[in-house]
Formats: sequence, C-alpha cells, structure tokens
Amino acid sequence: MVHYAYVKNINDNSTYRYVIVFASSAVADEWWRAVSTSSVVKFSNSVRRVNAQFYTHDVGQANAADSLTVNGVATQFLGTVFFTLLDDLGGRQLSVIPSHHDAEAISGNSFFIRSKVSPYEYWYCPLSADCNATNSVYVSRTERTRFRISRTDKGTAGTVMIGSDEIVVTLPNLNLSINVADNCQVMLTSAPELGLKLSDLLSKFTMGPTLCKDGQSLDMKELFNMDDGGEWELA
Repeated sequence: MVHYAYVKNINDNSTYRYVIVFASSAVADEWWRAVSTSSVVKFSNSVRRVNAQFYTHDVGQANAADSLTVNGVATQFLGTVFFTLLDDLGGRQLSVIPSHHDAEAISGNSFFIRSKVSPYEYWYCPLSADCNATNSVYVSRTERTRFRISRTDKGTAGTVMIGSDEIVVTLPNLNLSINVADNCQVMLTSAPELGLKLSDLLSKFTMGPTLCKDGQSLDMKELFNMDDGGEWELA
C-alpha cells in the first residue's frame, strides 16, 4: 500500500515543504536507511526522521528531494519514491495525507505479530502456572503475546528495521527466543534462530490446522516456518 510522509525545512516555516510518496511503508524504511547511512554526509546530516510520516531537512546542507538523483544517496529508489513541492504559506493550501496506522518497526521494541490476511489471528505463547513459557509458539484468535524484535547488529537499538536486517525475536523478561525445529515448527529455546531476517518473519511462517483436545477446539494453531508462508505484520 502506498505510504505518504511530509518533509519540512528546519530553516523556516514556508519553503521546501514536500509530500513524499513511497510505493510502500517498507520502501519508506529502506529509503530512510539509505539516506541516514549515506556516505554523502551532507544528506545524512541534513535529513532527520521524526516519525514514520514526518521528516525534516536542512536545505542549507542538502534537499531531501535530491536524494533520488545524487549518486551515493538513494538513487535506487527513483522508480518507487517521488516528492511533491507544497505551496508556500501564501498559497494557503495543504495536502492532507492519509494517516499511517502500522506499528513502526523500531529495533528493540515489543510487538504483537498478526496475520495480514486475518488480522484477528495473533502469535501466542502460553504461560505455565509459574509464569514460564511453554516451548511452542501458536496462532490464536483469542490470545496474543508480545515479542521483542531486535537487530542482531550491535549498537542498532532504536533504529528503523528493514527487510534485509537479521533479527532475533524474544519474549520480553524471559531468556527465550523463537527457533525452528527440524520439523519446521516454531519453538522457544535459549538460542535464537540464526540468519532470520525481518522479511522472513513477515512472509515465511504459516499456520497448521486448529488443535483439538477431547473433541473440543483449543482455538490454537501450530506455527511453522515455510518458504511459501503467509503474510504477517507487526502491531
């Protein structure tokens, strides 16, 4: 889905204000990673991310719109991002962009993980009577569990995650991480799944049939890691 954001000039209140249109929120995060880590330091020093839909730039150093055409910044997004210059204050017009309600994928934050197709189905990890987690992760329509998602690279807490980032998914306050068993079922262990990327988390997991006990539905489905998995999102 198309994603929109504003960018404002920090030097005044009337010039070089843009609406940015991204092909998707994932593209927006990847553009931001490219700009914020660019070796062209006038851009990495100029552009700041306030939140997912608001950026600032110091036009005295670099104009964010030029990131798409200056080599070494974000030219790879020329076909998936564009900037529209807004009227100055005298024009008395403002394009109001649609609100973006997805969770911001910030490394180190905790999230619910839910089906993108059936957003009432969430990842769930039952707790035993002594508050220790069981060793399996399920999908449930009535229960949900928060998971902490962090980049594995050191010093990246608080940064925006993108699909190619390797991550670890843990239970907050418990020394347990998701891992994949030999039968592809998602389990909780003390050792995290190595090589797991954010894009894998959002596209390579699928549900089994609803579990039953004594002929009664448990309202839980086992979770498996598969190459042709479903689509998931952070909430």
